Amino acid sequence: MDIRADAAEVFALVSDLRRKARLNPNIEVVRIELEGDEPVREGSTFRHRFVKAGRIFEYRSRCVRCVPPRLFVSRGETDPPFEVRVTVEATPAGCRLTQRETLEVPAEALDALDAGPAPAPAFRDVVRWLPLFPGARHLGSELRALQRERVLGTLRGELETWLHAVRAHVEAASDKGLGGVRQALAQGESA
Repeated sequence: MDIRADAAEVFALVSDLRRKARLNPNIEVVRIELEGDEPVREGSTFRHRFVKAGRIFEYRSRCVRCVPPRLFVSRGETDPPFEVRVTVEATPAGCRLTQRETLEVPAEALDALDAGPAPAPAFRDVVRWLPLFPGARHLGSELRALQRERVLGTLRGELETWLHAVRAHVEAASDKGLGGVRQALAQGESA
């Protein structure tokens, strides 16, 4: 995602998970704390607590790689663990922000992530009974593949919405700063 702002400014925001999480419209942040001292660096640990779809989520994440102002990689200390890799590349118009999230989800955990059209308990019941019928085993794997694609689409959409919110926040702050510079220049010219 291209952003009209300085790469260092964008990196400062996305590497501070306390600030970045508050821009996520998909969750309600209860608390995000940095354990330890500033600045955020490799080894920094964050404690997260937020509400999503009426459920409370709590976990820790650790910065496993930090190369300011270009790369920030964190790993969720969850079961299974997940990794978030954020890169910020300077461009002539500002910078390009890329976020890749990696999570291996076992089939049984898909039910917790799936907010698809079918009620989750009914879907779980169907998939649980399919292995008992030899001719239906293939159908079970196809249903899981469809469920996996549905979850992936939902997560991609949520990430895109979040990154748009980050871009809007940073560009608004950058435009405000440029407005002040323009105003100061205009005042200097009229003096």
